Amino acid sequence: MPRTDLPAAAGPPPGLTAAQAHILAAQSADPSYAGHNVGQYIELVGPLDTAALDEAVLRTLDEAPWLRSRLMTRGGLPRLDTSAAADPVGAAVELVRGQLACPPRPELLTAPAGTGLAPDLTGALLVTVGPRRHLLVQYFHLLAVDGYGVALLSRRIAEVYTALVHGRPPGPTPFAPVSVLADADRAYSGSAAQAEDRRYWTGRYADRPAPVSPAGRVAPAQDTARRHTVHLGAPDSAAVRATARSARVTWAEVVLATTAVRVTARVGAREAVLAVYAAARTAPGTLRVPATAVNLLPVRLTVRGADTFRSLLRAAAGELTLLRRHQRLRGEELARELWPQYGGGRVPGPLVNLRPFETELDFGGIRGRVVSLASGPVDDLSVSAAAGPDGRLRLDFDANPALYEDAEPARFAHLFTEDLAALCRAPDVPVASMRASPVPH
Repeated sequence: MPRTDLPAAAGPPPGLTAAQAHILAAQSADPSYAGHNVGQYIELVGPLDTAALDEAVLRTLDEAPWLRSRLMTRGGLPRLDTSAAADPVGAAVELVRGQLACPPRPELLTAPAGTGLAPDLTGALLVTVGPRRHLLVQYFHLLAVDGYGVALLSRRIAEVYTALVHGRPPGPTPFAPVSVLADADRAYSGSAAQAEDRRYWTGRYADRPAPVSPAGRVAPAQDTARRHTVHLGAPDSAAVRATARSARVTWAEVVLATTAVRVTARVGAREAVLAVYAAARTAPGTLRVPATAVNLLPVRLTVRGADTFRSLLRAAAGELTLLRRHQRLRGEELARELWPQYGGGRVPGPLVNLRPFETELDFGGIRGRVVSLASGPVDDLSVSAAAGPDGRLRLDFDANPALYEDAEPARFAHLFTEDLAALCRAPDVPVASMRASPVPH
């Protein structure tokens, strides 16, 4: 379990971003914790040139040497074959989940000179799951790279692979060095911008609202989370898009507002305080760095029965605008100041992970479907959302196993999707008459 009673950082050490400094402190305090591992796979269906893929991954890692893994040599990607299993993809995913449940070796937490990172905190392998069907598996520790950074890497691997199979040289690297992020964080530390952000957050949460948890209690995040996934059907996804357009927002606000409706309905509260991920990459050049900057900050939404979903969407849009404007103040520091009774290391309560990343990539004419397996610690409940190229939403519901039984993610997902469909069908009707019934404790 991660330690959260850690001292506030005075600024990132040389070579580390502010996010890395906090993750390193937490992991060093509890070396056996595995919840900072993240992973995904890219499903590739078609005539894959495995030699070109090996070269594409190697060249991409050469462009981001702080992520180089000694597990990956010039011999290429490690290989697995699960095609003989009754469920080849499921067997591959179980193997990967086993890897994600392993904490990093303690010696890897010592940063190599000149890079600030331990290269063996990253890995990739190619799994054959059937004829002309492969999974490119990528796993990382959050100390090395966050979800945004993984998306940059995946896009570049696809670009390089496409160039190689078409017989042309890849274009110049799109990456900036990790020092761009680290330097931006050091410049922000102690600046007027940081002071302004701190004034906003401490003023917005001066009353220290208690996060509303469906569990009714708190517990440290575990090494892994219980997950249930929903692929929203075409009619419901179309309703989400139509509702978002009519309210001049995006699907992200729809997911955020629905989460607030479901959480408050579950416990009979009038306000939800939710934790939301922010990229924390506003300084010049930082959007080009495949490293770690991700931040976790609070959003509060009042949900009164007379409110309409449209009014909640506007409120959610306003909250996300303010969050993005002040996204660089570290959530760990804010949590330590505002909610010390919860351990003070992360913003407590249910989490919403809005993933605006590409879910399909072009590998030289082969479609690469990106599937997230783990996104980091889950302290309570988590709703993670991403939109496919056809606009259909994938929703991952994760639950802390120390707080929720096996069936809870599926139960919460069922009620969430019921709420989502009802609210989007009638966005101008009072919320109280639209949401699904609360679940007894």
